[in-house]
Amino acid sequence: MRNKRKDALFLALCLVLAGCGQRAETKTEMAESIGIQNESAMPDTEDADAKDSVSETGETQNTKTTATEADEEQDMGAAAQEPENEATSEAVVENTTEPKYLTLDISTMGEILADGDAVAPIGLTILSEEENGVSWANDWYDSENLSLPMIGTDWNSFYDDHYQYQWVDNELYIYETGTGNCIYVLDYPTDQWYINGNNAYLEDGIFYGASVRNGYAQSNTCFMFAYDLENDKLLWRSADQTYNSMNFVVKGDVILCGYGFTAEPDYLYQINRNTGEVIDRLSLKKAPDLIIEQDGKLYVHTYSYNYVIGMDVPNEF
Repeated sequence: MRNKRKDALFLALCLVLAGCGQRAETKTEMAESIGIQNESAMPDTEDADAKDSVSETGETQNTKTTATEADEEQDMGAAAQEPENEATSEAVVENTTEPKYLTLDISTMGEILADGDAVAPIGLTILSEEENGVSWANDWYDSENLSLPMIGTDWNSFYDDHYQYQWVDNELYIYETGTGNCIYVLDYPTDQWYINGNNAYLEDGIFYGASVRNGYAQSNTCFMFAYDLENDKLLWRSADQTYNSMNFVVKGDVILCGYGFTAEPDYLYQINRNTGEVIDRLSLKKAPDLIIEQDGKLYVHTYSYNYVIGMDVPNEF
């Protein structure tokens, strides 16, 4: 049953990609899509050593500067513009930073909760539940004029309002939107099947992610976590079997995610973003694969059902 689900979802992902934006299929196109000023800051998916391409940023900048100076020598009239060109070049260099490489230590046995503010759960009401005949996710999302923030041919890149996230092999590269600076390269254990989705979120130096293992329920698997990147410290880790959806949604101080498997209960979970505590769950007939929030509703795609869920959001959000 799991293989059938996985094959169907794989087909769904491939077809969705056709409409998810071809603009990031190459390193150059992805650099342009997020405003990266120096293309060498992007990891080269065709190069096994992605770190080298990031560390060579300075060398590429020097090459561009040299080319500019050569052009100026050929054009005597450009001499008057030389101070402005130098200032521009210096500004570009200043916006290029060396990323911080971290291997996240999330090896704990069981749930770890942090001290933090309590959060009221979002009121969720199922507005519609329709069998989809194991149809492709993009058929339904397109009909609802919805899209996911995944780009690239493998859904290995996605974005939010502040950052661009790029998976290369087992490492997650995080870039600032606008400057294009690669600020973090993260390594942590998770199943390869689940890295291709909107499954990372960074805010105020705190990284929210998930560690997933495909298969039946096991200890120390399928959980979310929060990690302080500046202090290299695990803050919290949710209970086992609370996450194996392809993406999660952050709504104020609540994280909405899904878990389910063959012969196991299927739920849409709500997790307190401050503490890691599960504060509510909604039973579904199949495990959530993809979750989109738009106009006060959740559009949840599962293996064989499509759900539209109303949201009664607390005032503090």
